[in-house]
Amino acid sequence: MLSLKMKALPIWNERALFIKEIEAIVIADLHIGIEFEYYLRGVNIVSQTKNLLERCKKLIEEKRAKKLIIVGDLKHVIAGKEEEKQEMIIKERREVRYFLKEMSKLVEIWIVKGNHDGRLFSKRAKIYGTRGVKIGDIAFVHGHAWPSHEIMDSKLVIMGHLHPFVRIKTRVGYSYLEPCWIKGEFKKKEIKKRYGIKKLKFIIMPAFNPLCGGIAVNREKIDISITKIMDIDNANVYLLNGINLGRVRNLR
Repeated sequence: MLSLKMKALPIWNERALFIKEIEAIVIADLHIGIEFEYYLRGVNIVSQTKNLLERCKKLIEEKRAKKLIIVGDLKHVIAGKEEEKQEMIIKERREVRYFLKEMSKLVEIWIVKGNHDGRLFSKRAKIYGTRGVKIGDIAFVHGHAWPSHEIMDSKLVIMGHLHPFVRIKTRVGYSYLEPCWIKGEFKKKEIKKRYGIKKLKFIIMPAFNPLCGGIAVNREKIDISITKIMDIDNANVYLLNGINLGRVRNLR
């Protein structure tokens, strides 16, 4: 891969990063097809695929990007034997094909597989396994599986999977959830023990699809594969508008 030194900059008020050096927009957790699951629960939501597509197009045009990197969970439905799931899978495949067809007209698409991306195949995209891919000095992983040693020899890890939120309490006692970015460093002892690396930073991305639920990082314990060696407590929480709320441990 490239040996570039790169900067991944959040696009404020959106759920995406821009890497100028490779002219790439980075997003995670589109969960195309999640509406079908809501439907089975009695909630009727119109397909959001066109909305996701238009948001991507807007970002690509604004940044004049030539690549779209999807850090896992392009699709939503996990295959099963139930008749209802089979119907969902058929509908979802149609939506995913449409999304990739339209996006491939504008940019090169790279996808790192997430836990919802089983049986994902497409000639319109470069698809990498669940252990991630390294581009320049940045590693891209979904986050549900342990990354390979090769890609962890980087300066920065960008991941999704958690769909991070922060729970904010108001003066009158009410609380609400806001999607957020988490930026921090890996625990030095743990990262050295597992990967032989002295120092490594990370960014956890908010889910691109606003219909996704998630984890309140200042209220819930995070103990999923790679997060076990991340110093989440001392990581900084950023709202979508760029406001730094400070460290996770100070927001508990």
